Amino acid sequence: MIQLEIIKSPDKDVEMNFQFFQNEVYLGHNKGNLQIKDSELLASHLLIEVVEKDLIIHPQKNVNSYLIDGKRSSTVRKIKPNQVITIGQTSFKVTHFEETQFPSKKAILDQKLAKLSDENSPRMVVIEQLAKLMK
Repeated sequence: MIQLEIIKSPDKDVEMNFQFFQNEVYLGHNKGNLQIKDSELLASHLLIEVVEKDLIIHPQKNVNSYLIDGKRSSTVRKIKPNQVITIGQTSFKVTHFEETQFPSKKAILDQKLAKLSDENSPRMVVIEQLAKLMK
């Protein structure tokens, strides 16, 4: 989960708080999770990523630089909450983040199978026949 606040932007429609329930958020001019009408941004400009307990920003291909608290950077960097990031004419800060855990596909299927079994669903006959065919 990533919460961010757009502090300043030529796109006044995005000057607000956003919350994304995922571990990666792409920002750009016309691609990504958050599209910002800033003529200085590339289509896909920056990736914000949560990796365990770290918050990492990745400039995308052809991005020359960005600012972290007014200091120029051009590489992948680990940042802290509330540091001000500037891309193009847009400034934002990540106010909170935590790694979002997603169950595996197997765990989801096992949970659904257990529910069907508990309910004595007539679908269990078909599932059991398919299981025999797969052996």
